[in-house]
Amino acid sequence: MVSAAPATATTYTSSTGKTAVVLNEGRTGNDNFYFTEVNGRSILGDITITSAQSNGNSYRYEGTFREQTLGPRAGDACTGTITIVRQPIPRSANHSAQVTWRVTGGRPCASIGQTFSLNLTEPLPRPDRNGDYTDRLANTWMSQTSGLATWPKWRVTSSDGELNCRVQPNGPIKTVYRAGRDEISAELRGTNAITLSNGAPWMLTTQGCYVRANSQYIAPIALPR
Repeated sequence: MVSAAPATATTYTSSTGKTAVVLNEGRTGNDNFYFTEVNGRSILGDITITSAQSNGNSYRYEGTFREQTLGPRAGDACTGTITIVRQPIPRSANHSAQVTWRVTGGRPCASIGQTFSLNLTEPLPRPDRNGDYTDRLANTWMSQTSGLATWPKWRVTSSDGELNCRVQPNGPIKTVYRAGRDEISAELRGTNAITLSNGAPWMLTTQGCYVRANSQYIAPIALPR
């Protein structure tokens, strides 16, 4: 029912973690979905975006949804329309998505005529108390079910504005990333770009070199552009 979303899709989650919307930004199509837990039931829904309109830094998506209950506990199979308004959160690197479901049909569906709305946020990776982005802290929400997939885009946060990328952890310098100019792309062909060296995490980049995976040096970039 739900096709796998590309790695570039943006995920927005609720504060409880019980609801997530996976959205391919800036375009129409049916490669979007949501997952939610309601009264102990797991629900998976297809989203077809029919309209995607940009307004400065925000986007407004209109479309339809069709859902099904997962597992042995059968439940509602509702359909309806969906509106997603995505915009940056003030004074934050994150983006939010105000999602509104309007239930119009389905069989069985006990919620016809009802409207549900949630404010979701993009769950950017957060470092541990030492500032390190370990493999489990540097991953995406999608990777909780598909393996440890490292967050794809990062920026330089070094105090001097420069970050050495080394042939191997603690090895010779291959290139230098500069703040405000360079974007660091994690090497995702192996899914997990994080490796440990002497207990410290390093991230392999698409330039074939490693940067120290610590908040003193790098920070994740929000995927919506």
